[in-house]
Amino acid sequence: MATADPKTQTISLEDMPLPQLHKLKAQFEEEIGELTSAFTQMKQAQAVFRECKNCVESMTPDNLDKTIMVPLTNSLYVPGKLSNIDSVVVDAGTGYYIEKSVVDAAQYYDTKAEFVQGNAKKIQETIEKKQTSFRGLLEIIQFKMTQQQRQQEQQQQQQQQKQGASK
Repeated sequence: MATADPKTQTISLEDMPLPQLHKLKAQFEEEIGELTSAFTQMKQAQAVFRECKNCVESMTPDNLDKTIMVPLTNSLYVPGKLSNIDSVVVDAGTGYYIEKSVVDAAQYYDTKAEFVQGNAKKIQETIEKKQTSFRGLLEIIQFKMTQQQRQQEQQQQQQQQKQGASK
């Protein structure tokens, strides 16, 4: 059984003052936003890898010598002819390109998509945990604010009673 580190202190959220809870809330919101952005990017990357696999799998003998549009940039395409259906050039990242067979390229993109999917799943699990903690924090903030409001109302009533008694 693991023992707690004597240097580690646990602070209950109920014991924290409202300003600190609001700072913690802002921190949670920022972290959840960043994780959500990362999750979205992972899903987009996964979609790109799947689309690349589909393109590679379209390299069939039926398409040999057909005219295709070759991308030079994201928005500039030029016509070209498909002269080789046995191998493709795969973008390996950071400016490196690898020539692979069509089968190897499809497997490469499958592996990449699975890897990204695994990372996206981990991020999603982290987001869910953070959101659960965030909801708990919001409940504590709401409770403390209600409690603070009741105290203020009681103080106002006491002041009104004192003013009424002094008249």
